[in-house]
Amino acid sequence: MTDTMPPVTVLIVDDDAPFRHMAAELLATRGFEVVAYAGNVEQALAEYARTKPDAALVDVNLPGSDGFALSQALTEFAPRPRILLTSTDATAGSPDAIAAAGAVGFVAKTELAVTDVTPYLRG
Repeated sequence: MTDTMPPVTVLIVDDDAPFRHMAAELLATRGFEVVAYAGNVEQALAEYARTKPDAALVDVNLPGSDGFALSQALTEFAPRPRILLTSTDATAGSPDAIAAAGAVGFVAKTELAVTDVTPYLRG
């Protein structure tokens, strides 16, 4: 019998439904379990409270707020999820902004498919 780690559970937060679907497929092929989706900050907070995922993939640009503010809010929860920020704007995630938001990193959406996100989401 082999010891296997349970899959890391992930919440995907993005206002673009096709991107959420693509990201979920990508994460699933890498062994992650997507447990919830949200299109805005309010939905994300509700889904986090409902599912308590290990990690979250959060778009920087969200309607009515932004991913940095959501990341800060999520870091107040226990257990604290690992948060990976993303955006179509490859320059949106400055190191200072990422650190201030309590996120573990930033990967541009265009780089998501070719980036190993395991160190960010698994820890």
